[in-house]
Amino acid sequence: MSSFSFNGHDFSAYLSAELVEPAGLVVDADTARIPVRPGRVLLSGEVGPLVLRLRVFMDNSAFTTSELASARRTLRGWLLAPDGGALVVPGEPTLEWHDAVCTGVSDWSSLFCNGSTVVTFTCFDPIAYGEAGESDAETFEVGGTWETWPVYVLYADDGSSLSVTEDGAGFTIERAFEFEDLVVVETLSQTVSVNGADATADVTLGSDFLALSSGSHELTFAGCSTHSVRWTERWA
Repeated sequence: MSSFSFNGHDFSAYLSAELVEPAGLVVDADTARIPVRPGRVLLSGEVGPLVLRLRVFMDNSAFTTSELASARRTLRGWLLAPDGGALVVPGEPTLEWHDAVCTGVSDWSSLFCNGSTVVTFTCFDPIAYGEAGESDAETFEVGGTWETWPVYVLYADDGSSLSVTEDGAGFTIERAFEFEDLVVVETLSQTVSVNGADATADVTLGSDFLALSSGSHELTFAGCSTHSVRWTERWA
């Protein structure tokens, strides 16, 4: 049986664990009543926080009484992270949940030589982070099951504009570029830098910093000599 890590701490030296896995994510629905039909109409839906429960076990026979008391004090300190942390659970070693907080712990119970408890984590960012991807091609594949916000690293040509589009939508940056100017576009924060200096104000009106859905993409790059796209897979 494997263990877990939370907020930079590896619990495997003290505990083994198993995941009590939920079947899926829950949508918080915003609805309204309408007179023309029974029920309600869906206005919008928002993915709520994800609750993950771990059943954890400690081999009490592996510790002296003082060592066991010290281990439990250490574990209490590691689980207390009011600002949240990253969580990796048993059975999903390539996925990481962010903004996770320990929101529930049951009492220790003993069965023969083992102690066990249930630890509950609430992941306020409910979509897990997976493997990193990068491509310098115009056509590439994005894994995962949820959209991800890419980072573009572009080297400009001489000219007055640079753009990245897919199916006619995307963003354009207008300014006087010199050959090999380094342009970094962070779509999550919707910021642009040129040679390390902020250039977000040079993004044209009507531009859209598009997220990348899972699947195949074909992008059009204009005004740059070389380019790369970097992303992290997201998994619901």
